[in-house]
Amino acid sequence: MKRTILFIALFSFVFGLAQNIVFSKEKLDLLNQFNLENKSRAFIIYQDGKVINEKYFGTKIIDKQPFDKNSTWYWASAGKSLTATLIGIAQQENLLNINDPVSKYLGKWTGMDQKEENKITIKNLLTMTSGLDYQKDQQCKSGDCFALKNAAGSFWYYDTSAYSQLAKVIEKASGKSIDQYTAEKLSGSGISGKWVPYENGLVFSSIAESFLQFGKLILSKGSLNGKAYYQYDDYFQQMTNTSQDLNLSYGYLWWLNGKNSIKVPGFEATSNQSLVPDAPKDMFCALGKNGQILDIVPSQTLIILRMGENPGVYSNMMKFHRELWEKILK
Repeated sequence: MKRTILFIALFSFVFGLAQNIVFSKEKLDLLNQFNLENKSRAFIIYQDGKVINEKYFGTKIIDKQPFDKNSTWYWASAGKSLTATLIGIAQQENLLNINDPVSKYLGKWTGMDQKEENKITIKNLLTMTSGLDYQKDQQCKSGDCFALKNAAGSFWYYDTSAYSQLAKVIEKASGKSIDQYTAEKLSGSGISGKWVPYENGLVFSSIAESFLQFGKLILSKGSLNGKAYYQYDDYFQQMTNTSQDLNLSYGYLWWLNGKNSIKVPGFEATSNQSLVPDAPKDMFCALGKNGQILDIVPSQTLIILRMGENPGVYSNMMKFHRELWEKILK
C-alpha cells in the first residue's frame, strides 16, 4: 500500500498532475476583496460547467452608474485571441491560408520593397514575428510607414500595429466588415460585442458574460450549446501551443503558461521564467492592457475572468496576474 501511495506521489510530481483547485467561501471572499481593492469591474470564476463566482465592482466610466452584468468593457489586447479564433474559422472556410503572404489580401500594405513585403505571412502576424520595425510601427498611421527591421520569422516582438492588419485580412478575404464576420460566425454562442477603434487598431468591447462565453468556446474546443463553431483541427491545436522557437510562451495570439522562458510586451530580452509560475502549467491566456484577463485551465475545467482598470499599484500586469494566482492557490 505504501509503495502504491509513493508511486502515485512520484508520478504526480514527475508528470505535473495537479490536485483540484478548491474554492471555499473564504477564498472567494478573499479574491473578491482583492479585486475590489484593485479596481476590477468584473471578476468571474467558472469551474466544472458552472459559474461559482460572479462579482461586479465600481461604476461605469461614462454615466457613473454601478457597473453590473449589463455594462460593457473593452478586452484590450485579449481581443487578439478572438482575432486568432476568427482567422482559424476563416481558414476552415477556405477564405485564406495562414501561410499566404499578407499582400495576397491587402495588396501593397507597407513602405517596403515588394519582394520583402511578400515574405510576411499571415502566420507571421499571428505569432508576432513579422520583422517590421516595431519602434516606427507605434507611430504608424498608414501602411506606407511600415518598414523592415528583421527578416520575417527571425525575431519576436509584441507589435500591435502589425497585428492590426489581421482584421483587414479577414475583411478582404470575407468581403464583410470585421463586426459582421464576428457576429455571423459566432451567432448563437453568446459572444457578442463591437470592435471599436483604439490607438492604431481595433479592440473588442462586450459585457463580461460575452468574454466568459469566449473562454467556454475555447475550453470546449469549438462547441457551445450543441453547436460546433469550428473544428478542432491542426490550426486550433497549434493556436494554444508554442508557435515558434523565439518566444516559447506565445501561440497564435495566446499567452501560454508552463514554459521555461518568456518574452513580454515592450521588451526584446528573454526571461527564464514562465508566465505565472504558481498557476497550472497547462493554462493559456487572453491578456490585455490594464489587467484584462481570461485564464483557461483545461486540467481543472476552469476559467478565471477579470475586467477592470489598471490596479495602479502594480508596475506591470504580470505582477498583478501572479498575485491573483497566489491568492487562488493559497
